[in-house]
Amino acid sequence: MRDFELSISNLLTGSDRSSEFVLEGRLANLFVTSSRVPDDALIHAQGRVEAVGEGMLVSLEVRTSFVGECVRCLGEVTGELLGSSRELFVDGDDTEEYYGYRGEVLDLTAAVSDLCILLLPPVPLCRDDCKGLCQYCGADLNDGPCGCEGDTGDPRWAVLDQL
Repeated sequence: MRDFELSISNLLTGSDRSSEFVLEGRLANLFVTSSRVPDDALIHAQGRVEAVGEGMLVSLEVRTSFVGECVRCLGEVTGELLGSSRELFVDGDDTEEYYGYRGEVLDLTAAVSDLCILLLPPVPLCRDDCKGLCQYCGADLNDGPCGCEGDTGDPRWAVLDQL
């Protein structure tokens, strides 16, 4: 079985109504704007799967690390993602509303991937009070004032400035 697959044969036969699980693995290409889960980052997924009338109800919690680029100063941002969801898996193919499964194996890969992507910060900041870069010289203002003259204006418009 793959990293995020689990057997649900006991749930299908009715010998168990629910089952706890702990899974770990890696997934590639988890990113949004300026942040991503590194391809080599270990993703820890745990939760409970319950047999319900419509299919399998999965309570899922994921934990992993992320990296990104600060949208103000372009510095490196690192952190941890931690979140949870409840998803219904129905027998058959995936739909817009539900994840699908076939047979006795529940593949949580898409649910884990979707949750990680939803948890990624779309606008990562290295810190809340990041001052960013000088818009004229590009110096990092977190290191102090840049000392540049700022916008000296476009000499082609100097005649209009005198009006």
